[in-house]
Amino acid sequence: MGEKTGFLTVLLPILLNTFTSQVNSSKILTVSTEIQQLVTAEGGVTDKVKKAVDKLESQGYHIEFTDSNGNPVTGKVDVGKEVVINYEFNGFETSNSTIIMKR
Repeated sequence: MGEKTGFLTVLLPILLNTFTSQVNSSKILTVSTEIQQLVTAEGGVTDKVKKAVDKLESQGYHIEFTDSNGNPVTGKVDVGKEVVINYEFNGFETSNSTIIMKR
């Protein structure tokens, strides 16, 4: 019986930590896809995008928009330009980009 208790006291925290990490990484990847699609549909960082980002920042996300040269993007972008989106959430970081195809 002691072996089972010792095994569970070692294994349970590891499994819980793995599950929590999986949930957090899944959340940030889902948000990154949704924001990328929103920026593409809106043609840049519009008021609709800013409202969505503000809502996500209240949940612990940090999202930044830059162009391909690293300059901040704060409005609509010309057709053919790239918008790079950087995300941070609970120690996880990722980024993606989109090319604006229409206005």
